[in-house]
Amino acid sequence: MRIPEGHPAADVLISQIKRYAKNFEHSETPFLIQEDRKWIYVNPAATKILEAEEDIIGKPIWDYLPSEIHGLVEERIQSCKSGVVPMPSEQTWITQKGNRIILEVIGFPLMFSSDATQIIIRDITKQKLEKKEALDHLNLITENMIDIIGLVNDKGVFTYLTPSYEWVTGYSQTEAIGTTPFTLVHSEDRTYVISEFMRMISEQSPLTVEYRYQKKDGSYIWLESQGTPVNEENSVRYAVVATRDITKRKEAEYALKKSEHTHRIILEHSNDLICLIDSEGKYMFASLSYQNILGIDPKTLLGLDAFKFIHCEDHASVQKYIERLAASEDLQPLVYRKIHASGKEIFLEGKGMPMLSENGQVEGIVFISRDITEKKRAEEYIRNSEKLAVLGELAAGVAHEIRNPLTSIKGLFSLLKDSEVEKEKQYFYQEVIYDELNRIEQIVNEFMALAKPDALQIEKEVNLVQLLQDTVMLLATEANLYNVEIRLLFKEKTLFVSCEKNQIKQVFINIIKNAIEAMSSGGVLTIGIEEEKDGAVKLIFADTGVGIEEERLKTIGVPFFTNKEKGIGLGLTISNKIITEHQGSLKVESIPGQGTTVAVTLKKNANNKKLV
Repeated sequence: MRIPEGHPAADVLISQIKRYAKNFEHSETPFLIQEDRKWIYVNPAATKILEAEEDIIGKPIWDYLPSEIHGLVEERIQSCKSGVVPMPSEQTWITQKGNRIILEVIGFPLMFSSDATQIIIRDITKQKLEKKEALDHLNLITENMIDIIGLVNDKGVFTYLTPSYEWVTGYSQTEAIGTTPFTLVHSEDRTYVISEFMRMISEQSPLTVEYRYQKKDGSYIWLESQGTPVNEENSVRYAVVATRDITKRKEAEYALKKSEHTHRIILEHSNDLICLIDSEGKYMFASLSYQNILGIDPKTLLGLDAFKFIHCEDHASVQKYIERLAASEDLQPLVYRKIHASGKEIFLEGKGMPMLSENGQVEGIVFISRDITEKKRAEEYIRNSEKLAVLGELAAGVAHEIRNPLTSIKGLFSLLKDSEVEKEKQYFYQEVIYDELNRIEQIVNEFMALAKPDALQIEKEVNLVQLLQDTVMLLATEANLYNVEIRLLFKEKTLFVSCEKNQIKQVFINIIKNAIEAMSSGGVLTIGIEEEKDGAVKLIFADTGVGIEEERLKTIGVPFFTNKEKGIGLGLTISNKIITEHQGSLKVESIPGQGTTVAVTLKKNANNKKLV
């Protein structure tokens, strides 16, 4: 029953309300009282939330409530009037400035008036906006993510799917939600996937499974699903399942496995020794061929020092090779020896490749070696055979060259036995015998020079220009006798190479003498020097002599073959031997009637100086 205004009871009621409201005057909790749909009390905290710059006491509550919730509010007021306290609700109110705010509203009856309702409000606008923003972001992520996110209930039925399900499988969300994914799982994987799903639901434990899944076009793809069970109180159990397409990864794994299988077959059946050594020089892997070639079980090598099985005399060369390999140098194959289980030497030709980590550090070395023991024996046999053949040729040549002067000497001695020979003839015969003996001595000396394996006494810095000039000066007189002009076509004063000085000088003498003798009617010998791109030095001797015919050019350097009337054919043979021992080359080119060019190339080492 409502008390009329002006009635003494109404004054008492207002006085009671004011005394009651004073308890909330300084409270931080927004508090309001309405009666007959008008505000009769609003504390400062509520005034602040409603942005009330003017007094709102006595004004209708509807001024602060949008029309769409008038019915709800009226219903809650009637509920309080009947003594029933409604549950808290979220409502949108309008402030005095016209701004919409979201409030959590709790209303309950005023104990001394059934017509009045006391209200506590809490501004949750910020929290609701943050929640909405978070949900918007979440939706943006789920709507555009590549992986599939789905909810599957405990019956194995889809209740939610992200759009990516259609991108991956071809089925739309509408087609899939409400169906079970298990019917599309490959028949060979289905039982396993269902059992794992049921175990996840019953044991409430996460799972990860890989399986084949049929797309809408009938083809199969590989999927990986990670499920997390959710069992909220008083709700149906379900699982959040994140799924991604791993078809490419599976294809790559299959290709890798196939490649590994292929390489393992190659490794296991290769005749070469293949090993992997770590940075400490210990075996990490050894192929089965170790058993066949070295008589050693490869399994027993793992963890052992690789140098233990290398011939002690080859340790230094192998160590140096590994160091250069670690420095990323491109090296030629290395010939070294390993020890067979029986103790015999096995010759190997090996090449290594460094294994690099992500930061470029050498983690180990792969070494592939081939057994060349039989090859070495064959080469040694061939060398010995060649030596015997050359020895036979030389012996035949020497016998032939010596037999001619010996025949002359023998005949002259027979003439000298005749006492009636005149003294002048005797003197002439003795001179001839002396010349023939000198010729025999020359043949023997040059033969010894060719055959004797003298050790090279290499000088690190020999001025090749000076050596060449000295040789030219030595032969200048002979050149003048033949009316030959020697032209030096280089301006360099110094050019240092490593060589055996006297031997290289002998080469220069042989070449220049040949050129002078080839120009018996006079001519020009030009000598030039070129520096090659690879650091080698080429000396070019070009004469204007009679030249050499093509057929005879092929025999240049063959022992005892010569174009000269008095030559014995060992000059260029010896010269070629000397240059070869210096790791150089000697080439002859000639045009009959125009002249001959001899090119000598000498290799320079790292300490050589440039042309200056």
